[in-house]
Amino acid sequence: MLPIKKAVTQTVSILGRSVSPTEQLALIKKSSADREIKDLLRQCLISAMNFESSSKESLEKSKTLVRKAGDTCEISSRSAAFTAASAMKLKKWNDVDEMLQMATYCPPAITSSIRVKSLAEQSKFNEALAELEKVLMFEEEVFSTGNYSISDEALDALCDAIKAEPESTEKMKRFRNLQRLVTKYGRRTDKSIEDLLFSPIRLGNSESDEEKVDPEFMKSQKFQDFVKQIPYLKDEKLKS
Repeated sequence: MLPIKKAVTQTVSILGRSVSPTEQLALIKKSSADREIKDLLRQCLISAMNFESSSKESLEKSKTLVRKAGDTCEISSRSAAFTAASAMKLKKWNDVDEMLQMATYCPPAITSSIRVKSLAEQSKFNEALAELEKVLMFEEEVFSTGNYSISDEALDALCDAIKAEPESTEKMKRFRNLQRLVTKYGRRTDKSIEDLLFSPIRLGNSESDEEKVDPEFMKSQKFQDFVKQIPYLKDEKLKS
């Protein structure tokens, strides 16, 4: 059985703003993808719809879906990111932390922005500034949606929160220095967190994905029987 991540990369093109999540759910039903992949796609779109509703009931439903799916690919991670953003709207900070931990395949532009804004709203300035430093520390071109950058929305939230704090001169100085650096090195985006969340997921096959093979399948009798039928391997065996 192929790993979920590879299967997903062969089929995914969802989200974006041209077609609503509700309409995309209908399109998934007509897709030729297998059931497991359809479930991941469906869960992501439901999480997007729940994010838009901003209700406690919707948040609970999304959390259940994310926990069930686990953190297996960019689609499941985007579901977790939508749910983290939903929790942030409702100021459910523990839920924000839990969901972000299950969004490891999500583009850092999304998770960093959610994390910085969430920490700012909790007045956890040192942690928020440390997260902002990470945006400058890493370089990884793996996502079509965005890599290590930060939304202006998150920067504004952190700036406003520090301003409102008494005796915050040193923190503001540190923030301004980091803000200048993320601007200088192109590590900020004018997209809102919501726009980042709805960025289309369009993934194609890559060499690294194509090389991945399930080690358990390679050990199976089915695989061994298959190898025996390959002509050039049979010839090699005769030579030896």
